[in-house]
Amino acid sequence: MNITAYLKYIPLFLLSGLIFVAGCGVQDPDGYNRQGVFLDSQGKNDEAIWNYKKALKIDPHNKDAHYNLAVAYHKKEMFKEAIEEYKIVLGLYPYDPETLYNVGALYARTNMIDEAIPMWEKAVEIKPDLTEAHLALGGAYSQRRMFDKAIKEYKKILEKNPADAVTHNNLGVAYSEIGLLNEAIDELSKAIKVNPNTAMTHKNLEYAYRKKGMAEEADRELKIFEELSKSEK
Repeated sequence: MNITAYLKYIPLFLLSGLIFVAGCGVQDPDGYNRQGVFLDSQGKNDEAIWNYKKALKIDPHNKDAHYNLAVAYHKKEMFKEAIEEYKIVLGLYPYDPETLYNVGALYARTNMIDEAIPMWEKAVEIKPDLTEAHLALGGAYSQRRMFDKAIKEYKKILEKNPADAVTHNNLGVAYSEIGLLNEAIDELSKAIKVNPNTAMTHKNLEYAYRKKGMAEEADRELKIFEELSKSEK
């Protein structure tokens, strides 16, 4: 029986500064960049891209414009173009944790987990409190069955946010995979206490109970899972 680790949506970071709605000066790359951010916030992605490109035509080394253009391409699933822009940013600022994180997210979106992992590792080395990167690393390590490393990442997240139900679930799954069933049950129970309506957490807890030989508890969790699954359809 498989158990499921839920991964939160991997967000992207957008560099904005102040957002001005007013028009841009003829030779004002920062103004075009800010206008692009505003348009992006309005869902006008193509117009935002035009402004970022305009900023870069004036100032080819404008880090923020390259970064935001990469994010805009990323949102449009223009992955090749996005990675090229991110590489330019890293060439200008090789120790930018948000850029490293986003490159990892891009690799992950294209199923290049082995390439994503070192990006996220470097990001948390530079910025240890970058929760999104710790979460992404935990999921990536779990996919590669590197559960000891995944557990360390999930624990770091819970130190900062002990009420994170998704991370408690993921930590419980990792413990189950390496046979630490008491720890798994404890973490999955914490996840359910925070959010009792996630069906797969009950399924994961059922699996842990079943492996431990606690049939009555396992049957109870299976029943809850089945009831919640019906309501989710």
